[in-house]
Amino acid sequence: MKPPAHFLAALALAFLVAPSRASDAEFQALLLARQPAALEALARERLARDPFDEAALWYWGQQAAGDRRQRAALQPRAAACVHERPQSARCAHLSGLLIGAEIMDAGGLGALRRIGEVRTWFERAVALAPADYAMRRDLQAFYLEVPALMGGSARKAHAQAAAFDAIDAARGALLHAAAAIAEGDFAAAERLLVGVRPAGDRLLASDLQALQIDYGLARLQAGDAAAAQDWFERLLKEDPGGPELHAGLGRALLALKQPAAAAAAFERALARDPALRIQHKLGEAWEAAGDRPRAIDAYRRALADPGNAAVAERARERLAALQR
Repeated sequence: MKPPAHFLAALALAFLVAPSRASDAEFQALLLARQPAALEALARERLARDPFDEAALWYWGQQAAGDRRQRAALQPRAAACVHERPQSARCAHLSGLLIGAEIMDAGGLGALRRIGEVRTWFERAVALAPADYAMRRDLQAFYLEVPALMGGSARKAHAQAAAFDAIDAARGALLHAAAAIAEGDFAAAERLLVGVRPAGDRLLASDLQALQIDYGLARLQAGDAAAAQDWFERLLKEDPGGPELHAGLGRALLALKQPAAAAAAFERALARDPALRIQHKLGEAWEAAGDRPRAIDAYRRALADPGNAAVAERARERLAALQR
């Protein structure tokens, strides 16, 4: 008996999708385990076999866009990918991600002229993969962070959250929380964040923690360092090993004029994730605590991998002042 055509089509699709899901699982595990070197090695190995391996490019780009060296390696690959696979949401999203990271790194009017490219790539990615949370998240962040004259739009940001409610209610709540954080509605943001229950979903837990960190830093930026301290301490009770949580607590403590405690928090963060670009904050903490040798050491390490031009300039200035 000949199988029906729709059965054969479904079977063919299963063979195509299964390797992709397996690839995603492997990369996701390395991301969640905070193993950037292993992830880069896996991505390079896979790309040596297939230069247009979308999973390898995309996951590598997710973790490495902020690194100049790795960004230089990824940019020509992303350009080739969008040329060869114009319907690839991941290649489009990666292109926007790399340009956005370059703009943040370089600054200046020349870089700002490329903001429109970021919006174009992010919008294309969401159009191609409307159910992908990472792509929605980054497009919404663009709308929230960029001035209206340059393509930003609070209305469009809220529309992204509303559109995701029917796709994934939990992550839809995260998008609504992101909008509330950007608008300074901290009560609404906290209510939404507290209501998300990841259970055993490690990816959702990671997505949630990213927004929780944004919320704490927003409270700090709004001038309520005590609230930020309380928030990060609450989160650390649930995840004592979270490096970004220790870094957030350090920032709050530094704002509260507790430099020694802040330095200790930054050191704990770096012990858990040496790749965190907080050496300049550690330098500020040790300098405020009166420990000149440790401050100099931290500023020197910050200059070795500053992350962006503003951090490098600040570290260079403080280093010069301390070495006089």
